[in-house]
Amino acid sequence: MSDTNDAVNQEESALEAASDLPDRAARSFILLFLTSFVALYFELVVIRYLSTEIRVFAYLKNLALIASFFGIGLGMLIERPPRVLKQVFPWIAAVLFTLITFAPALKLTHLPVPASGYLMFTTQFIVPGNLRFLFAYVLFFLLYLAVISGFIYLVVAFFTVLGGMVGEHLKSFPSLLGYGVNLAGSLAGIAAFTALSFLGLPPVIWILIGFLALVPFYFRQRLALAVFALIVGVMAIPQPHTYWSPYYRITLTEVPPPTGWPHPAAYFVDVNHDYHQKMLDLSPEFTARFPNAEPNLSGRPTYELPYRLVPNPGRVLVVGAGTGNDVAAALRHGATHVDAVEIDPFILGLGRKYHPEHPYDSPRVSVFVDDARAFFKKTTQKYDLIVFAYLDSHTMVTGFSSIRLDNYVYTLESFREARSLLRDNGTLVLAFGGGKTFISDRLFGTLAQAFDAPPRAYATGYDTTGVVFVEGKAADSNVITDFPEVSEELQSHQGSTIVATDHWPFLYLSSRTLPVAIWSILVLFLFFATVFLKREVPLRRLATYKGRHLFFLGAGFMLLETKGVTELSLLFGSTWIVNAVVIAGFLVMGLLANTFIMFRPISRRVAYAVLFTVLALGMFVPYSLLGALPSIAKVLASATLAGLPVLFSGLIFSRSFRDVTRPSQALGINLLGAVVGGVLENLVMIGGTPILGIAAFLLYGLSAAFIPTLSPEIGIAGASAGEDLSLSTSDLS
Repeated sequence: MSDTNDAVNQEESALEAASDLPDRAARSFILLFLTSFVALYFELVVIRYLSTEIRVFAYLKNLALIASFFGIGLGMLIERPPRVLKQVFPWIAAVLFTLITFAPALKLTHLPVPASGYLMFTTQFIVPGNLRFLFAYVLFFLLYLAVISGFIYLVVAFFTVLGGMVGEHLKSFPSLLGYGVNLAGSLAGIAAFTALSFLGLPPVIWILIGFLALVPFYFRQRLALAVFALIVGVMAIPQPHTYWSPYYRITLTEVPPPTGWPHPAAYFVDVNHDYHQKMLDLSPEFTARFPNAEPNLSGRPTYELPYRLVPNPGRVLVVGAGTGNDVAAALRHGATHVDAVEIDPFILGLGRKYHPEHPYDSPRVSVFVDDARAFFKKTTQKYDLIVFAYLDSHTMVTGFSSIRLDNYVYTLESFREARSLLRDNGTLVLAFGGGKTFISDRLFGTLAQAFDAPPRAYATGYDTTGVVFVEGKAADSNVITDFPEVSEELQSHQGSTIVATDHWPFLYLSSRTLPVAIWSILVLFLFFATVFLKREVPLRRLATYKGRHLFFLGAGFMLLETKGVTELSLLFGSTWIVNAVVIAGFLVMGLLANTFIMFRPISRRVAYAVLFTVLALGMFVPYSLLGALPSIAKVLASATLAGLPVLFSGLIFSRSFRDVTRPSQALGINLLGAVVGGVLENLVMIGGTPILGIAAFLLYGLSAAFIPTLSPEIGIAGASAGEDLSLSTSDLS
């Protein structure tokens, strides 16, 4: 009887275990999805928050991206969160986000930078020529390296835990299924952060949502949950008059009105802790009653200048309309209609609500929330006057690229597009705070080429460094005598000036070089990253043909993604939504490729042939040539140029990834390749954007060279005797 009962019990246990399988599978699916979501989501959070509060990271290009990729890749290689790091992870998060939050109080927001040849801030660290100051400069430089490196390794530690969590759950799945779930979770992370940016929600909400997604992994650790709650509580301290747009942290400060004036006559607008613009009441009523009121008095001559050159203009275009000063000036001087283009909807909203003259309420004004270059391509209007307002974005297009939000506005191609929108005898006026720097030289030279004649240039001194350039009909007049004309001085500098183009749009870089502030950090980071990898993961294991193949696929894909983001942003505009859609689209392409390989393997020879063909086509047929196509044709053609290499790259990766024995480690190696791709992206500052396509072509060539065999029945796992992508437990201790 007992034997019978035992048999019955065993059968019931087996049935219960079988019935639990769907639940366990669903739980594993959810956990992998959540960890993938959290890793990508926090990557976007850290990139934006760090560059907003500690300004140097907005100019150190994609350094935060590289560090986060390295951390995630390292965690995946180890296939689990390192025990010590996981235990202290809440405290790592607390230190990282607290330092970022209180960066202004800690004097870290404007950390001085040894920015030789790269105008990062309005002031530069200048080294006098004696040994005492040279010694001080060396100490300062070491301090700079220490502070930046400290933040980077905090980021690496933070993401190593998240990457280890992804790797821990990824190994429970067949490789392609797990990779598909990983891509889906990453896509959800992008969608979530994009939605929060669209809604203008502050960082405390970003962090709260990220920590809520981590609760299932720390559910039984009350101390960890308490630390997460403490971080959110500290970040929730109110910041009056602060707004968060898709691009900026915006602070609005009211200037007390003159005695007897019933409402504010001026406001200061700061973005990302830097001065950005003013809202000024320059109405006849105010200026007649308070002619010496500041800051209105200082701003009046600059905003009046275009209309001294072009009295009573007909149709006016203002790009970089901001809170409305230039629009209000056009209305005061009788413009029949004003088209106002502003990329940031929140700054535009502040102008609608607070500008003392309320220019955006006028029926003579049409408002366009768009990128200037995108508007140039769309509009069919012709203008008597085009005003380039003070466009200085203070921010990057995306963490994947070195291009700043406003770089493409000041290129030769942009000025030629603007020239084509002028009526006969039309005038273009461009204002910029370039002062006596290479930036004013570059703007002068670029305008001269675009209009086939040198502009007139006036040093207005607005906000200390203001310079106004005039091209077109009004450049022939000489009615401005109260500002010093600096045209001849700027003309004399043109022999050594590099003109900004869509291929090399770096307005703030003095020459085709990689600034010491950037390469010194990259060299230091790569050195310590290599030392750490060699200690934790034997590099001989990563140097197999399989490892190299996946590594170079990751490096190539990173450059491919950067190339697509920058060039499609040029075609459709450098708006936040374009960049979010492009990056999400690349992930969707990867997901489609992965799904295809799950059901129908494809020859890697065919995939590589198409990939190289499309990459070569992209190098000789730039996206900018598609700008003249009709809207639907332009979308289809650009989607094909950008999407096909991503699709076939994804097919190659998924085909190779299908046969690996340790998917977490394979994906980790791929992400380490992406780190190198991110470092190589910096070469664009030397060779311009075409170098991205060339480098991607070479890296994919290396990935093809390191496939042990192209025979589909052998695959990666059995490529050659003695080679195994797997790492033993002892190797990872």
